[in-house]
Amino acid sequence: MPNVSLTFNSALKDLVLGSFANATRAIALVAGLAFSATFVVSTPAMADDLENAKGFVDNLASSAISILASDSTSEVRESKFRTLFVDNLDMRRIGLFTLGQYARTPTPEQKTEYLELVKEFIVKIYSGRLTEFSNETVKVLKASPKGKKGKQFLVRSQINFTTGREPVSVVWWLLKDGDSFKVFDVQVVGIWMAQEQRAAFASVISKNDGDFNALLADLKRQIGEASADTQAAAN
Repeated sequence: MPNVSLTFNSALKDLVLGSFANATRAIALVAGLAFSATFVVSTPAMADDLENAKGFVDNLASSAISILASDSTSEVRESKFRTLFVDNLDMRRIGLFTLGQYARTPTPEQKTEYLELVKEFIVKIYSGRLTEFSNETVKVLKASPKGKKGKQFLVRSQINFTTGREPVSVVWWLLKDGDSFKVFDVQVVGIWMAQEQRAAFASVISKNDGDFNALLADLKRQIGEASADTQAAAN
């Protein structure tokens, strides 16, 4: 492929020296190269990735709805969600991301404990929140690449309610994981969940003068409260 920078410089030189015809041809070539470059992502491989990303979200949403629609106890549903989340969410990356500016604060031992607690926190908190959606459907709308490396994708969908409530917009931020994907973040009505959680975690640490143990204690508290709710629902 011709060097766009050199071609453009040549066009400028021709304009300065008065060679309008050569300059016009060079600029046209630059425009053509730039235009074609914007469609680099439109390859068969990328098209397959976009369809696969939509299929991944469709299967994930269908699995979640199937769990919610079952007559299982709350404890069994939580166990099924645990498997679903661990298999399909990038737990480690989410955990590290939600540390934000405090990523280097914990000791190795604290970080290990934190990552385990975050995994449990996600399972407990979000499996509980999902019980609010029991008779809904998820419609996958479209997928698009995020960034230029073909490793991240955004899948847009909406939750349709049987009650007549207005549909809720949901965007899934996926990371390519071999031949499949992992969920990195989910945006619900304009709010990214992992980013919101990062702000909440930062607030806990900040209010406790940078003490990372305060975050660990807060996670344990929330997990305990969620466990108590699950137990109460089972009785």
